[in-house]
Amino acid sequence: MIAAIVWLVWPNPPDPLVLNTGTSHHLVTVTIDSLRIGNNDIDIDVTDRAGAPIGHAAVQIQANQPIMGYAGPPVAAIPAGRHRFHAAALPLMMTGQWELRLSIEAHDGVDQLALPLWVGG
Repeated sequence: MIAAIVWLVWPNPPDPLVLNTGTSHHLVTVTIDSLRIGNNDIDIDVTDRAGAPIGHAAVQIQANQPIMGYAGPPVAAIPAGRHRFHAAALPLMMTGQWELRLSIEAHDGVDQLALPLWVGG
């Protein structure tokens, strides 16, 4: 009986946060497994508009907090599969509204995107 109660009230880990966006050239999915204050690992999927992997892309991500005027350093995302990139330790150092700025440099030019993000406490 006690085990059943503990199982019911035990906190579950949060679901991954998934953000989808795109440009005229790319479809982008950003996944954060466990959004928290501090350093966060980010997975970024980038395909062309038809959903095909793009070759030879360079992806950078930067965390900005517009209300505080803070802009973190850009973090290079390393290739982690056919269309997946991984950025380790992106700093989100306080609660509040953030903006993730992505730069995707591919053979057809550079795309810049911004995704809103809320970090809770």
